[in-house]
Amino acid sequence: MPPTPKHTLLIVDDEPNVCDSVHDLLRREFRVLKAHSAEEGYKILQEEEIHIIMSDQRMPRITGVELLTRVKARYPQAVRMLFTGYADLDSVIAAINQGHIFGFLKKPWQPEDLEAAVRQAAAEYERLAVQAEERDRLLNEINNLKTRVTVLEHEVQRLGGLVPPPGQASGESA
Repeated sequence: MPPTPKHTLLIVDDEPNVCDSVHDLLRREFRVLKAHSAEEGYKILQEEEIHIIMSDQRMPRITGVELLTRVKARYPQAVRMLFTGYADLDSVIAAINQGHIFGFLKKPWQPEDLEAAVRQAAAEYERLAVQAEERDRLLNEINNLKTRVTVLEHEVQRLGGLVPPPGQASGESA
């Protein structure tokens, strides 16, 4: 049996040591890509299939919430996570309430907390993927049923003059 492909995690932080530590911690279980700016992260998103994106809140030129808002609009299937070393509670609350993030982590984190959070995000990605496949299957089935109903309606119209009214045998006049 072939090995299960790893989920791809994109970590976006302007501090290279944070990206490196996340990479080192999670590289065995996940394919970890690193970006040191929001612009670099967005470019990677356009080139790679990303399952989970983790962004720092405080970065030059754009906040993590702004980045994750853009990501949600363009790549809604990517599970979004936010982390910060600062108590920027208003931004975190806004991001959660607007549905831009799946989870929040506070720096510094414990390795086991980070691993658990990313595993939960991977499970959420899988749940959403199954849900999307089921939705697509159901939409396809609905379209097939609509086509069948249309064909049957045309057949009923075609046969409309040929079918005698109830209680009258074929060939009898009223």
